[in-house]
Amino acid sequence: MSLPYNPDNFKQYQPVIEAYVKARDQAMQKFDPEFYAACIEKLPSQHELDTQPINATEFVTARYGLLSAKEAAIVNDFPLPELLSKQLSGQLTAVQIARAFIKSAIIAQLATNCVMEFLFPEALEKAASLDAYLQQHGTLRGPLHGIPVSLKEHMCMKGHVTHASYVSLLGNVTENTCVTIQMLADMGAVFHVRTSQPQAIMHLDTDNNIIGRTRNPCSTMLSPGGSSGGESAMIAMHGSVLGIGSDIGGSIRAPAAFANIYGLRPTSKRFSGMNAISGGKGQESVPATMGPLARSLDELDALMNYYVNESKPWLYDPTCIPLPWDTKPELPAKIRIGVLFSDHLVTPFPAVTNAMKHVTEKLAQLPEFEVVDLDPYWLSEEEMTQAIDTVCTLYICDGNRQQQELIHKSGEPLLALTEFFFNPYGGNDALSVYENRKLNLVRDNMRLQVFQRVFPHCDFILSPTYFAPSEQPHESFYWGYTSFWNLTDYPNVVFPTPYGHHVERDATIPTLRDNRYEKVAWNGPTGGQLRYDSSKYEGGPVALQLTGPRFRDETVVAAAKKITAAIGIDRR
Repeated sequence: MSLPYNPDNFKQYQPVIEAYVKARDQAMQKFDPEFYAACIEKLPSQHELDTQPINATEFVTARYGLLSAKEAAIVNDFPLPELLSKQLSGQLTAVQIARAFIKSAIIAQLATNCVMEFLFPEALEKAASLDAYLQQHGTLRGPLHGIPVSLKEHMCMKGHVTHASYVSLLGNVTENTCVTIQMLADMGAVFHVRTSQPQAIMHLDTDNNIIGRTRNPCSTMLSPGGSSGGESAMIAMHGSVLGIGSDIGGSIRAPAAFANIYGLRPTSKRFSGMNAISGGKGQESVPATMGPLARSLDELDALMNYYVNESKPWLYDPTCIPLPWDTKPELPAKIRIGVLFSDHLVTPFPAVTNAMKHVTEKLAQLPEFEVVDLDPYWLSEEEMTQAIDTVCTLYICDGNRQQQELIHKSGEPLLALTEFFFNPYGGNDALSVYENRKLNLVRDNMRLQVFQRVFPHCDFILSPTYFAPSEQPHESFYWGYTSFWNLTDYPNVVFPTPYGHHVERDATIPTLRDNRYEKVAWNGPTGGQLRYDSSKYEGGPVALQLTGPRFRDETVVAAAKKITAAIGIDRR
């Protein structure tokens, strides 16, 4: 199925798009006109941000001069438990915390274009009510009392437009609120911003026809990942304490990796996605899941504890499993880390291989770890081809009908990565029930192969999150390092490393495989000349992915804490 782009129809939506963007920008200007003027004067121009590898995370430091010393301390220095304790002791108020994070969110938007909608009046009203509650009762209203949380925009909020980056839904004022948003609100969270996602919500990049491209805070010429790229940019810019994203092919993990922060893709059915918009409603062959992004593993762990143990999502969403979050997971005295340098399909860029080597060598020197080479046990190139073929086909098993209907309504043009997703490797026909079931059997067999062939030799699997150190905008063509785990539904944590891309050191191209996925990754979808240019990845970080057994998400987080302590990585 293929629906044509209708430019005449799209013209009718231009005033709606302009009004939507204008409302967002006016919210920034009205919040604190003097602060906004200082930002415009001091921050680099949009052209400079797009054409230079600028590290935008410097903009929220006290020395840059946009935030006061107290505001900078609030957004940079105080982790979640300290923000709670300082409110309880009277050293900080929820309003002070909200105002500081609103300012850093404005800086994040001006630097990276990561915001769909600001929620300043609601945030300040909620913060004031929390301060009043604390004053009256002498206790916090919940475990997230006064904590600023950013939300991926496709999560519905009652009374707000929720469009999920489909232009046709710019008038979609939703009547329901996403279950996860309501749960977080009941725990005292303050929502001040809703963040960007790409067209179709199916890119490992973030660009759309409403607000345009979102930039990577670590190096603004690069992509922030996707589809939760607005969240990764916001968290990396210290614009919120916690962010909520979603993941069906890498959409939490790639953004976390590209922005050098932490992200968790839980096993499916542990985190509610009820009342969120997507173009794949009813598709159950590859489960989507929501999950958190944060600046530390402790904050990820705390959020999951509060969310699962205190709020109990299964009381609100019948698809969620009533499985408590283990706050004291047991790890082996000697943790076996299975190392996967390559998925046997696509060769990582030199910076990624270098980071894997450094981390592996460090762990091998420590008595609490045993490093196991997984190469002999991992799936073959042929098996991995079948796995990635399967997940790509299952994504579009309806022949893209839902996606194309949502896009066709407005006539908005298809972005390059949307076209690539709609027709991966030569076919987008709807599957019959029989064909879909056959691929479900392939999926189940892949899950079993990992269980039977790989996990007997290790406790956790360490691998690249993506084959490159971040990515060029509009060029994230290969998802296999993340989407394989969506297909098989094993939980993953992404964590930063001290290692990144070095233009001169990482200029040499390794020996490449001869398969179509390798060619797409290194040459692009047309299979032309090698697209690798080391200079274009300047400033790109490398974050790695740790995978564990299904429904033992807590142990994956705990093991990742051990690894990050070993390599000297803490809160970002």
